[in-house]
Amino acid sequence: MPPRLPAVLVIDDEVHLSNSLAYLLRNDGYKADIAHSGQEALQQLRRDAYAAALVDMDLPDMSGNYIAARIGKEHPDTAIIIFTGNATIDNAVESLRLGVYDFLRKPCPPDSILRTIARAIQHKQLQLDLRNSEKRFRQLAQATWEGIIIYEQGKILLANNQLCKMFGYQERELLGRQIAEALLDRSTIRPMHAPAETDQVGPFEARGMRKDGSTFPVEFRVKHIDFQGRQVQVAAIRDVTDSEIAIQQKVALMDKLASAKRMESLGLMASSVAHDLNNIMAGIVTYPELLLMDLGENFQYREELLMIREAGKRAAAVVNDLLTVARGASCEKESHNLNESIADYLNSIEFKELSQRFPNIQTTTYLDGKLHSINCSPIHLAKSLTNLVNNAAEAMQDKGGRIVISTKNIRFTSTYQGYEVIEPGDYVMMSVEDNGSGISPQDLPHIFDPFYSKKVMGRSGTGLGLAVVWNTVHDHGGYIDVASSDKGCLFSLYFPTDTLNRSQSAQPAQAPSLHRGNGETVLVVDDQPNQREIASRLLTRLGYRPLTATSGEEAIECIKNTPVDLVILDLMMDPGLDGCATYERIRRHVPGQKAIITSGYANAENIRRAVELGISQFIKKPYSLHELAQALEMEMSAHQQSRATRGPSAAAAKKDAQS
Repeated sequence: MPPRLPAVLVIDDEVHLSNSLAYLLRNDGYKADIAHSGQEALQQLRRDAYAAALVDMDLPDMSGNYIAARIGKEHPDTAIIIFTGNATIDNAVESLRLGVYDFLRKPCPPDSILRTIARAIQHKQLQLDLRNSEKRFRQLAQATWEGIIIYEQGKILLANNQLCKMFGYQERELLGRQIAEALLDRSTIRPMHAPAETDQVGPFEARGMRKDGSTFPVEFRVKHIDFQGRQVQVAAIRDVTDSEIAIQQKVALMDKLASAKRMESLGLMASSVAHDLNNIMAGIVTYPELLLMDLGENFQYREELLMIREAGKRAAAVVNDLLTVARGASCEKESHNLNESIADYLNSIEFKELSQRFPNIQTTTYLDGKLHSINCSPIHLAKSLTNLVNNAAEAMQDKGGRIVISTKNIRFTSTYQGYEVIEPGDYVMMSVEDNGSGISPQDLPHIFDPFYSKKVMGRSGTGLGLAVVWNTVHDHGGYIDVASSDKGCLFSLYFPTDTLNRSQSAQPAQAPSLHRGNGETVLVVDDQPNQREIASRLLTRLGYRPLTATSGEEAIECIKNTPVDLVILDLMMDPGLDGCATYERIRRHVPGQKAIITSGYANAENIRRAVELGISQFIKKPYSLHELAQALEMEMSAHQQSRATRGPSAAAAKKDAQS
């Protein structure tokens, strides 16, 4: 029988919710106890040990933050998660200040609660292990032989072998010399904040000076002793180089944990707004497309309409890009030529605006005409190129200069050591070079850290630009090299060659043929009025007869009375039934009903659920006329094949019965 997971204390005055949480935890293998007030929780914590506490912010007798403070002080081994339906910025900031691991908002999906508790316990265990490791290190350090010197008025009288080995001297070379002259840098001596024994002076920290001139960190304590009939001092000196390295490693680890936490928060924020933003983008993408179909090729503002449509698509792609980077999710990839991405960027609205902002900066390209293809996400590469060019331009905004964008086929026959180690292989390189002031050596190791920025926040940068580049390149199995000096900076991105399409050159994309309907009835189910209007217009243009419903419940009632050929379901609708739940109930009335799912944001779990229900087509908002036509064609074709194989659908049978 596998061992049980640690114990968790649920602190919430809502009886039904606390019982549900305890049941969820026990079902996942935890030992779960419940407390309905703060006082009851503190009593249980004194009786039993808990690995984690799930704390409601608003309890009848005390606040969640007060309980968190008490737990942090009296039970430091317990991880704390705040669980509340009334979240405020002030509460969240205060919770994090008190050492709370995470701040969950009610209602929260069960799997998210379980993941958060597991991560909180793991994080707390990491902290405990780190403290225990430091404790063991201190004990071992105290048990080792230390350097010992006996001195009088600063003059060395005696030194042991360990000290001589530590500093690189023979004992005879030290006798009679002043400590500050031979062993310690007087200007670096600092008292340490540690309890001193009554008969000792110190402890102190300083830089030790070896015979060869090198320095290293030391700690020392001093005591007064009787030596040869007089009062002298004895100092125990310890080399703490390893301790200093351990502290640096600890700081680096905590920085990584903080960075991961920031990226997780960014992912939560991005996913919460992605659905709404993509709904907004739908009109910007779709209405220009409808106008272009009605206007001639020589329409005066045709190019401007095309630019509006493409800008909407890029805006939607930015939301998706943020989600991909923040969540660490992989993106769909295709065989692509980087020269095509560069050409598209130089003709984009973003580049034209950049050229207007910085008229004194010239952009030049050197593109390999026989460039190999790579397996990539063009949208993500375009975003990376945009970020690199923007950074280069802003580095030269005061004096002007030149940006060079290059591509080249590269083969490494052995490991190449650059900003990072590049493994041997065939690569396609894309580089962006400027002749600005370069990156300082202090900043260079941190430029790819999320939120690390020397720009003015909100005006010229968020600190995410190079983090996007880093995540994109490594998601594609590539590498980054950076060279910087006071004469400029060069970013080189290396992507593995697509061996299956190595010689493919950039070809203009061919617009897919537009499949049209033949009066089929399509029910559009969406809680957003503009989305229903957009879908209806597109369906009418494609030759279908649209019906609309504002909710899943309304759609079910419509299906009961009016047979339709296909349903287009918004995946996320609030309040009420979501797309999958709606389709599941529709199938009870029309088992053979075909449907398409659409959403501005959907995670892998939602898509998996839709597929299990039998929905094969998913369109991401904002969608174009061609994307909708293609999804309808594929679903209608599958519908027709199904009818040919199994006979008339339930909707058709119901219609015949009514006739």
